[in-house]
Amino acid sequence: MYPYHYRSSAGNRSAFLFLIVVLLATLVSLPVSAPAEAAGVPPWVQTGGVKRFPPDLYITGVGSGEVIYGDTASAQAEADSRAIAQVAKQIRVIIQQQDQSIVGETSAPGDKDPVTRYSVWQQTAASVDLKIEGVRIEDRHYDQKSQRLFSLALFDRMDQGRVISDKIATLETGAEVLIREAEKHKNNITKVHRSVMAYGLALKKLLQALRYNQYLSIIAPRLTHRGLARSLSDLESNFSGLLARFSMEIISGDKQKGTIGGDLLQPLTARANYDGAPVPSLPVMFAFVTGSGNIDHRARTNKNGLASSTAGNLGPTGKSINKIRAYLNYYPSDQKLQQELNLVFPPVFAQFTYFLPAVEEIRIAVLISEYNMGHRQPQAYLSNQITRELSQARMNILRDIPEEYRLSSFHSNGGTALEANLNKLSGIADIVILGEVKSNVMEGSYSANLVFSQARALVKIIDLVKNTELGSVDISAKGAGPSREESGRRTIRKVSTKASTVVAKEVKRVLLGQ
Repeated sequence: MYPYHYRSSAGNRSAFLFLIVVLLATLVSLPVSAPAEAAGVPPWVQTGGVKRFPPDLYITGVGSGEVIYGDTASAQAEADSRAIAQVAKQIRVIIQQQDQSIVGETSAPGDKDPVTRYSVWQQTAASVDLKIEGVRIEDRHYDQKSQRLFSLALFDRMDQGRVISDKIATLETGAEVLIREAEKHKNNITKVHRSVMAYGLALKKLLQALRYNQYLSIIAPRLTHRGLARSLSDLESNFSGLLARFSMEIISGDKQKGTIGGDLLQPLTARANYDGAPVPSLPVMFAFVTGSGNIDHRARTNKNGLASSTAGNLGPTGKSINKIRAYLNYYPSDQKLQQELNLVFPPVFAQFTYFLPAVEEIRIAVLISEYNMGHRQPQAYLSNQITRELSQARMNILRDIPEEYRLSSFHSNGGTALEANLNKLSGIADIVILGEVKSNVMEGSYSANLVFSQARALVKIIDLVKNTELGSVDISAKGAGPSREESGRRTIRKVSTKASTVVAKEVKRVLLGQ
């Protein structure tokens, strides 16, 4: 049996080897195919591009998201957002290249075309919000091997270009209507303010249209509006001619003396003229050129062509002579546009100046009353510390105030007597630090060894020029000691130290802007 079994096994092996040879021959004759995991993978997953979407008509972007624990929704959202971000990135790169080309164009010698100036590009870029709209997800693919979901974002240049082109056409039409309105009223002095505002709004619309047109030249050049630059240039010329007929002159409020933290006592009044005659109902904008503070920015001329504003809470500048201007306001409801147009056109304005003394020249009177257990302290801790700290800041401190200018405790609590004394004190000082520090026993503990007391500081910083409060301090502190007198002294020192620091900081904030 063994020989037969051997022969049978050998025969089986021969047949098996023959089958292997046939199979190998068959495999060699078959075409080579991609691995199973690559079958059905779209080319854009690797290349990012699709032949049927040529780059001159479309911008594509690819993004992916990992599928974790079967959460395909989160992976899809991540893939979509990354794909759209890729499209946005490409558009921004093209815009940056356009920026550089405009810089090169405007830096050319002899370039005087106002439309191609880089300032126009810069300013209008801030006034038009160019959102990348029209991006859609064209395709998705899930790769089982990497457990990642891929998205293909598509931006149709021509489709989005037509949307932008329609916006430009709407802006151009709106500008044309406003220009006709401006032309109708520019020779009527009672209605010329309508021309100013209409021209200003027309300029805004054409500047927006120009920015859109530059964007359009990037994404769909064949749809660019060719005559837009010329329209804007013509409007600039017409508007410049209108502005040349205006002038602003100062009537009152010039060359005033102010104090840091105080107000200018006289209003700032300017008159607007058109062809030499006062023009009514004209929008005017007041603004600090050097210096800072609160000012009524917007005004309108009355029937006599006069516009007024007030300025107060003047901030420190480091300069003795500061400037405020009254501008002819081309578009009163948009201050940002006014500032942008001032960069393109020489503004029509009247300039006021005011004198602001240096901090060293401001006279500060320190009047503090201190009490301990109802008895006035022989040494005024708070007033001495305030005087020392402000003197270190090189401020002009009145150390020895004549008795006739001092305030009693009754006066410091308010009333007509306080106002009268403050008015008198204004003859020798600009700012007064007024207040009291009192220490009182807290009833409730009758122990001979431990008596509680508390002190409170009430301090006001007053501008004597306007009799207005610039700042205030209210601080209290508690302490303990073996005797009423010692406890009172200790707590009054404690509250004086803390209050003097706060008062000094408040004065430095008001006067030094620190």
